[in-house]
Amino acid sequence: MNSRIRLRAFAGEPLGDEGVRGIVVSTARAIGERTGVRVEVHEADLDTIELEVEGSNLEATALAAELRRITDQWHQQRHGRPLWGEP
Repeated sequence: MNSRIRLRAFAGEPLGDEGVRGIVVSTARAIGERTGVRVEVHEADLDTIELEVEGSNLEATALAAELRRITDQWHQQRHGRPLWGEP
């Protein structure tokens, strides 16, 4: 079973920055590797990222929550503002 999940950026187009987008994509893959869950990035544009997670909706939601937590903290420290909007 595969599940898709989409995260939308807080404001502006932060994922338009290749460095920010690269961190988000690599972090999603790293979380998948760490947890033993296959993760594919289906879309990463200027303000959203869509992931396909091999597993249930619960597993996809948990992975997305961890991705939000890690990358939001990184973005806040580096750029002084949150990366992701309200869930």
